[in-house]
Amino acid sequence: MGTPQTPHFAAISVPAASPRAPARHSAIQAVSDDIFMVRGKMPSTAARPLFERIFLYYSRTMTIVRSQNNLGGYDLTIINSIRLDEKGLAHLAELGQVKHVVRLGAFHGVDDAFYVQQFGAKYWVVDGMINAEGLESTPEILSPDNLPIPESALFTFNNLKYPEAIMILTPTKQRSGVAITVDAIQNHTSIFDIDNSPLVSFIIWKIGLYGAARLGPIWMRNQVPGTMPKADLRTQKIKARMSEFFTPQFERLLTNYDFDMLMPGHGWPILKDAKHAIKTSMARQL
Repeated sequence: MGTPQTPHFAAISVPAASPRAPARHSAIQAVSDDIFMVRGKMPSTAARPLFERIFLYYSRTMTIVRSQNNLGGYDLTIINSIRLDEKGLAHLAELGQVKHVVRLGAFHGVDDAFYVQQFGAKYWVVDGMINAEGLESTPEILSPDNLPIPESALFTFNNLKYPEAIMILTPTKQRSGVAITVDAIQNHTSIFDIDNSPLVSFIIWKIGLYGAARLGPIWMRNQVPGTMPKADLRTQKIKARMSEFFTPQFERLLTNYDFDMLMPGHGWPILKDAKHAIKTSMARQL
């Protein structure tokens, strides 16, 4: 996949030497065997418009995967990073050593540089993404044959404007397979989310993103190759184009990869029957 022209909002723009302060977030929570999550608020700065900071803040979800290493200890892989406060970092250290930071989606990554710099972790990106500002090391490119987590697989969307992939953790005796997503598949099971502003919660409901394993409608609209006039964005033309472009890709995900759980970049985990939930969303949205 070639390197697209990456706009500011799809690029890492936070220097490693001056990361953003931690925003509000939950404690680290165990989800399943060696899988943990943190939910939190997207950080902002005084440089952002006041309206945005007050009315348009939104939640995100970080996944932490723990793997046993050859020395009997545990290595941690951080996906969809959220910078933790000191208490959270202390808990993280109890789980293991941060060895890998993974950027699966072009629109995420604001806190990646902090973890790479803080722990000397290896940085992994999808082909076509840029490196975090101020990091001297060259990131590893994710591929089916080059992954940071043992017993995992990689699903990559084809021909997107801005790169995104899904990491699949293969089933074990302790848990079923897990799909770790970013913006393509979200799971907003309640509109009452302390980390979403009321306006954002209303938008989530209004655009049909509220519900189990919803496909991100704005994400899909922005990812279809080619440009369309604004007047056509809500017409059947763009809906048909989105369906034609994404239906075979999501079907490839459901057919070729073994998972029953979902860890999204926005929303809450689905612990069972994630594939069925995705199929239902496809039928409704595509």
